[in-house]
Amino acid sequence: MQEWIHGYQIKKMGQLGDVEILQGCITKSLTPYDDKGQPVMPGDVMAQHISDLEQELSRLDEIAWDLSGAERERMIHDDIEPLQERLQGCRTYLESIRTANWDQFDLPAEQDMLGRFSSFLINARYPAGEVDKFLRKPSEVGGVEETPPIESKPARSMYAQTVNEKCREIAQRIWERQPYFTIAAMINHSEMVRQARKPDGSPYSEITIRNWIRDLCPNPRPGRRSAAGASE
Repeated sequence: MQEWIHGYQIKKMGQLGDVEILQGCITKSLTPYDDKGQPVMPGDVMAQHISDLEQELSRLDEIAWDLSGAERERMIHDDIEPLQERLQGCRTYLESIRTANWDQFDLPAEQDMLGRFSSFLINARYPAGEVDKFLRKPSEVGGVEETPPIESKPARSMYAQTVNEKCREIAQRIWERQPYFTIAAMINHSEMVRQARKPDGSPYSEITIRNWIRDLCPNPRPGRRSAAGASE
């Protein structure tokens, strides 16, 4: 029988922030499920958000019909028209992510929509096996942090430099779209994980990738330990 763990439990277990759970779905394929045991995709979350906004707009319209004069005009200007604009933005965004999986879609720039995703994911439930992998530290799965090596063989050095450049290109492109992504989340992004591999197919260590890309991070402080406590 499938064991489930809710998002708020993951948040407590991993001492995570709201956005970190959202980043976990994007970078580590953490899949949310509804109460019926069905997987929920980004488009599903956005469609429900739009439905809620449409209900709110209908409610405001009914109130406005009972008003008149300046009071009615003020409500239209202050409440109804801004909500209509938000709805249009949400519908446009939904079209861009309708068929996307969690590791394929771009997060919305609007805080209202971002908050909706975070709220949903915290209240959703997840397969216990996925949660275990999500919370597991690299040292627990055989990952050994190492100082970026100085390659002695020219061929290996050139290969590492090429991978370095490609990883930086990936990081810069993603950070331009999603500047609030933490360095840790970037290291674990599916595209970065696929690229950051040695000639034998084994992954470069997280500290190596961090040293390659950390100067590109537009906002390195959120989600990071203080300098005194960091040994990553």
